[in-house]
Amino acid sequence: MLVDSGSGPCSNAPRQHPSAPWLSPPSGLWPSGDSPPVSPLVEMPDQTPRCQKRPRLERDERALRPMKRIPKRQRSPGGSPLLTPPCPPSRFWRRSDIRDMGIVPVQDPTPMSESIYHVRGGPCASGCPQHLLPSPLPPINLNSPHIPVLQPTINRRTLQELDLNAILRNPQLRHDLLFDSGLQFRPTSGRRKRELSERYWNAVTRELETGCTCVSFDMGGKPASCVCVCRRVTPIPSHPVVALSTTRRILTLRMPSRIRPLLVEFLDLLVCVIQPLSGISGYVSSATLQSQMQQHAAQTCRLRSIFDPDLIEQEIKHGVFDPSGLFEEIGEVLKAHCAPMRDQAVETMVAVAQSCAPGGDGTKHDAIRAIRLCLDILEHMKLDIANHQLQTLRPFLIETSGQFELKAFGRRKIQVSVDVTKAWLQAAHQRMVVAATLPHAAYPLSTITYSSLNRTMKAYLCALEGLTELVFNPPSRIPLSQLSHTGPVLSSSTALPDYPETSFLDSARLVTLGAEAADTTVMYMFLMLYRQLVFFDPSTQPSSSRVLPKVTDADLAQLKTEIRDVATHRLGYCFTRADESTADDPQLKALHTKEWERWQKSARDIVLQIAMRATHVQARAKSPSAEFSPLTHAPDPRMLQLAERWLETNLCQASALGGLLRKRLREAVFHRVVATAFPARDNVTGKIRASVDDAPGRPAAGSATGMEALLDEIRGLGDKLTKLSLIHLGVYLPLYEQVGFIQD
Repeated sequence: MLVDSGSGPCSNAPRQHPSAPWLSPPSGLWPSGDSPPVSPLVEMPDQTPRCQKRPRLERDERALRPMKRIPKRQRSPGGSPLLTPPCPPSRFWRRSDIRDMGIVPVQDPTPMSESIYHVRGGPCASGCPQHLLPSPLPPINLNSPHIPVLQPTINRRTLQELDLNAILRNPQLRHDLLFDSGLQFRPTSGRRKRELSERYWNAVTRELETGCTCVSFDMGGKPASCVCVCRRVTPIPSHPVVALSTTRRILTLRMPSRIRPLLVEFLDLLVCVIQPLSGISGYVSSATLQSQMQQHAAQTCRLRSIFDPDLIEQEIKHGVFDPSGLFEEIGEVLKAHCAPMRDQAVETMVAVAQSCAPGGDGTKHDAIRAIRLCLDILEHMKLDIANHQLQTLRPFLIETSGQFELKAFGRRKIQVSVDVTKAWLQAAHQRMVVAATLPHAAYPLSTITYSSLNRTMKAYLCALEGLTELVFNPPSRIPLSQLSHTGPVLSSSTALPDYPETSFLDSARLVTLGAEAADTTVMYMFLMLYRQLVFFDPSTQPSSSRVLPKVTDADLAQLKTEIRDVATHRLGYCFTRADESTADDPQLKALHTKEWERWQKSARDIVLQIAMRATHVQARAKSPSAEFSPLTHAPDPRMLQLAERWLETNLCQASALGGLLRKRLREAVFHRVVATAFPARDNVTGKIRASVDDAPGRPAAGSATGMEALLDEIRGLGDKLTKLSLIHLGVYLPLYEQVGFIQD
């Protein structure tokens, strides 16, 4: 450790109060006087006497313990014995209690729980006894949100994914393009990004105004109020340096300057964004491309001549930096490259910079705001360029998506086997063998005989069956950290456990469709409860003359709307939630329990609304002119008790009724998928004919099993699954046709 120097020949003479509060001297030892106490972070004036005669102290000799003599072999080279101080140690520390604890490594610690301090010189170099230092030293995570990042949040690395080469090499992006024809890049605006950005710009502004780059932590490694050590750790280091305030028990990180990296990154990003597109050589003439390259070279040379990071940094330090002329030049360059809708933002940036000219009312904060506005404009320009490239190359990306995905999966298969995919497809094959036939309006006799199909058709049909099974009966629950009451919190390319390896690009879609299927199942169950309550008779002696109520399609449609309005959670959360016993994190387990309680409350509110609607239908059977009112159609207590018992029994993962209704819905959706996606070949031409949804006179899927009120949900879910299946089979059907995937 490095020690603050500055003690004179009589270094034992105390020139200030002890720095450790638990070593305070007896009252009257140091006269209070009128001068305020000296802060341990403030330099002592030079006129302070270098030596003072120490006042004689009357001490209790019994309280003193003799100092231990160090053996001869441990003596210092000068020959004088080194004495080990007694405990508590000497309270006369020199001048300041800020101790330099060394340079923090550039690389983040691995694992993060390890200490990142490197104490230089050992404990004796600081004059501070070893047992006064915290042991072990508390770790500080350099990735802590409390430490502002050293680079702006908008930089070349964050915008690298918008490059044309990155777009062409991104399997997930090219796969998503098949589902969304209007797919575009948009700037991210999450809470975490906003907080990181604000913290960074606040740190830059503070450094520009005060020169301070410090961040403080307490001895537990938690964020603390900043204790500036800039005057003690000079000049600004190239790597984080730790200093210890022993009085306040605070560790302070003296961070590197952010001004120079900001200027360098700003210039490089500006030059990068205005350069000609790297992949447009096949879309524009060589003369046009050559002209753009020459223009870019001239503009780059001009920008580098007027934007010198070294000169600007010196001007900032001396307070003579004038950004008005510089940003006026930058604004002209940006207008020559950006879309017309960005001109207003460019003019705003130039106006903010001009307010900082001599005689203007602008401040250093406005100069930073001009740079920030320019970086925002550059980000939007990069997004505009990427969206233009995406729109231009869309036909090519769609045409080559199948081959590209298969090659990407082949590279991925080096580390990932296809055992789960084989087992998944074989299980679908066994279910199709048991079913034997399937209804299909485009085939003779309106049925498909599975055993009569060739290997390609069997693989095609098994894939449709298997994908439907993944939606209605997921092989694994979503991890608790990736599941919320509103739906899955899952990135697009996250591979889920026990799912086929070939579905890794569709993980998020399969989970979303599974949640939608669970919602439809619970809605089906609520409609069944409604029908039962409508015919519920609370009287002990039913009358033969009772007029039976009638449920209309309008009643069911209105009830569906009201159920969705009352629900505060996804209806199917009771089926898609993960088991809380699998959560190792107590916080996640507590969150899971809280969400489950909220869902139960929402379900009880829905049941109450269903009971009131059933009571209204019963009243309407007696008086057709009866209007619904919650006050006049309060449900019978016995009806409400029956509904609540039904809720506790059936809306759970082990529900037999839920399993039965889910199986009915699955069959209806699968028939819809087969009718719209299975290729029916013409017997004469051999070409694939357009599939027929429902044959004339044939009842729609689900209408014969009480699901007539859910036809819209069945069609919507079936169409989404059909699109996913067709895209999936367009890539992997040649793989599924191979020997080993389907075995009779």
